[in-house]
Amino acid sequence: MKRFLLWIISVALGVVVLLAAVMGVSYAFTTEGGCPDGAAQFGGQALEPNGSCWQVPLLGGQLDKVFASPSTLTVQKLGVLYTAHPELALPDWTGYTALTIQNAAGDVLFTGSAGEYQNFLFPANGEYKAELTAWRVPKGGVITQFEGGSTGQLRKNLGLERPAKPTGWYRYSFRFTLQASAEVELSAERVEQGGTVGVRISGMTGDAVPTIETDLGSVQCVRAAEGWRAYIPAAYNASSGGHEVNITVNGETITRTLTVLPKDFGTVEVEAEEPAAESANAQFRSAIWPLYEAAATAKQWQGGFVPPAEDSMTLVDYGQIKVTDGQQGSRSNSTKLYTIPGAPCRAAANGTVVFAGDLALTGNTVVIDHGCGLRSYLYGLQEISVSKGQTVEKGQAVGALGEELTMDFKLGSRSVNPRLLFQTSGGLFWKEN
Repeated sequence: MKRFLLWIISVALGVVVLLAAVMGVSYAFTTEGGCPDGAAQFGGQALEPNGSCWQVPLLGGQLDKVFASPSTLTVQKLGVLYTAHPELALPDWTGYTALTIQNAAGDVLFTGSAGEYQNFLFPANGEYKAELTAWRVPKGGVITQFEGGSTGQLRKNLGLERPAKPTGWYRYSFRFTLQASAEVELSAERVEQGGTVGVRISGMTGDAVPTIETDLGSVQCVRAAEGWRAYIPAAYNASSGGHEVNITVNGETITRTLTVLPKDFGTVEVEAEEPAAESANAQFRSAIWPLYEAAATAKQWQGGFVPPAEDSMTLVDYGQIKVTDGQQGSRSNSTKLYTIPGAPCRAAANGTVVFAGDLALTGNTVVIDHGCGLRSYLYGLQEISVSKGQTVEKGQAVGALGEELTMDFKLGSRSVNPRLLFQTSGGLFWKEN
């Protein structure tokens, strides 16, 4: 019995020694190569880690080896970056980030995560300093469980992962000079009368609203993810030939030329209409004209528009010369459709209803603001199924059609340009991506 107990004890000691040897060898041969790759980029340039602390698990997470490199005062110099919003690219393992950006005077302009940085606008060109910390924490863990405070030390791995993976952080410190210049892109350089051209302005710093001056009509810029967007209308009576478009951004003026091509809108026979009562005209002016003065709102639509009436026949098209009893009259600034009574009247695109009601002049009327200064006006509905302030999606029913639908698209604002508001046939909007 004694021999058996001694044998058991010897075997146990042997196992302990063997395990200790394995752990010792594993610990000794685990190097910083076991830490995740710290490759990160800012503005397309590689960032060099300036300080790190990693807890690398051994033997299935039963033992950890820590690799620490204290942060220094060294600041990496990236040089000149020519984009207004340098892209921040982080390793795939990154789960938590802390970014601080200062100007040359040391004022903190931004502090937050890499995700929040996507909405940050640099106020101007100039010199900046940034400090970034990228953490990897186990799935299901939170930073406060592992971050050891101002010392940067790590708390013990909590065993949240199986198999265990490294936990820790890299810190980066870098300087750069921002020297961005605005870029202007037109959706087309040539447009027919009655069409519309989109303007994309990007690459600028700050949040000053760009101004666009052209003799084609009033233009308002609205904020977009990549910068600013605007739309230039070419009315049916816009003079053919080249038109200068001056875009001013942060004191810099960029000039483009937009060529308007003539279009034969044709004529259409119409019956004489009884003059509207002055009270009806006054009611219309009171209800609808204030919308012409409203400032442009953010763009709400994506992709092309859909016709408000799915099945229809055009009675009078936009831009056509109306002929009554053989006499030519004015051009039509709206489109009148013959429609199926009771069929849905659809929102041409996403937007917000800014008017919904019955007017003596136009009957049941719905006006939708689609953003960027573009509003659609739908007149003569049999019924209305939306209310003011309601948001609608492309194709959504806003009411029921009657026998005729008059639709009108207006772009611009008299508050921006005191001249008459320009109307458009849709142009770009029916096919835009």
